[in-house]
Amino acid sequence: MFSTKIALNSCACAPYGGIQYTRHCGVTMKRAVFLVAALCATLGSAWAQDAATDTQEDFVLQQARDKYSAETSTTTSDTAGTVETEQAPDSQPAAPDIGDHPYTPIVLGFVPGISFPFGVFDTSMSAAAIGALSGSVNGLQGAGVFNIADGDIRGLQAAGIFNITDGDIRGLQAAGIFNIVEGDVRGTQGAGIFNIAKHVNGLQAAGIFNISGTMHGVQAAGIVNIADKASGTMIGLINIADELDGVAIGLVNIIGNGINDVSIDYQFDSGMAYATWRSGTPGLYASFFAGQPAAELLSTTDGLTVGAALGHRFRLFFLTADIELGAETPMDPASFDRIVADMESCKSGGVSSIDPWEHSFGTMRASLGLGKRRDIGPYLGIKADFAPTGSDSVPENLRYAFGSVTPYTVRVFGTQLDIWPKWFIGIKF
Repeated sequence: MFSTKIALNSCACAPYGGIQYTRHCGVTMKRAVFLVAALCATLGSAWAQDAATDTQEDFVLQQARDKYSAETSTTTSDTAGTVETEQAPDSQPAAPDIGDHPYTPIVLGFVPGISFPFGVFDTSMSAAAIGALSGSVNGLQGAGVFNIADGDIRGLQAAGIFNITDGDIRGLQAAGIFNIVEGDVRGTQGAGIFNIAKHVNGLQAAGIFNISGTMHGVQAAGIVNIADKASGTMIGLINIADELDGVAIGLVNIIGNGINDVSIDYQFDSGMAYATWRSGTPGLYASFFAGQPAAELLSTTDGLTVGAALGHRFRLFFLTADIELGAETPMDPASFDRIVADMESCKSGGVSSIDPWEHSFGTMRASLGLGKRRDIGPYLGIKADFAPTGSDSVPENLRYAFGSVTPYTVRVFGTQLDIWPKWFIGIKF
């Protein structure tokens, strides 16, 4: 039959023939299919188990990672907090040292930004037509208008208008208008208008004013000198310092640890009353005074005199001693008219024809007072007025020598002088 043929043709057992063989092949196929299914199931189960195992292992590993990350984050946070609290300054990057630039022997330029080689260099010579910008200079930095140095200068820095240095000066800094140094000056700083420096060890000279934090040496200006702490000499119309160990030469000296007092005294022989203002240091101070006969005091200008002197104050046992040397000039109307008339008559002959002793006379004061240098207290002293013999510059009311009208005569540097010493008493405030 047709169906039997198909079964026989489709079975590998067909050569053995018959329905019996057909059934046997069916059983065999079922067993093969069952074995394949079982094998697939086994492999699938094994794969699923491996997949599940991998998933479980990944899950456990991920949990471990998360836990480790959390612990690490907490530790890092605590450590960062400690560093931020205790070591915050060290966490900031250190700034480079001033003048930390590449080196080249010579820099030639026109203005900053137009130079050969291009850039900012430490150098031995920097020259520019208008302005020079460099790092440290060990030699010369010169420009027609200005110099700017981002470092130290060891040698000469000179400009027609100004110099600005962000480091120290070791040598000479000179400018037509001003100099500014952020660091120290060891040498000379000179300018036509002003100088400013943190510390000066040497000479600081300017046409108008000088300013320094500390100064050791000489500070000279046409108008004013200012320093926090100074040792040496300050020369100017006005000198100002918190502390000065030395001398201040000027019309007004305002020194924190110096002398700044007012005194009033009376002369017995002449009957003159004097008011004096002193400012400066014990080493050297300036005094300005005015005197008038006590009987005429503040009522007229008769017998009025004014003067100035330089003095030195020192301790002598339990006393304070002052020694002053200066000049005094009569300023009453008669004396003033005589001075004007003499100046008019000397116009044709020039200033050189005026006798400096004709209208002024010398004066010297020596006094002893109780208390310390800056204390309020009484004092006793001698004031000696002197002039060349034959001169009438000393007023008649001052021509007393310890009660006598006869002066003491001495010869000083080839000039014969008449001296009239007088006792006085006073008080300083």
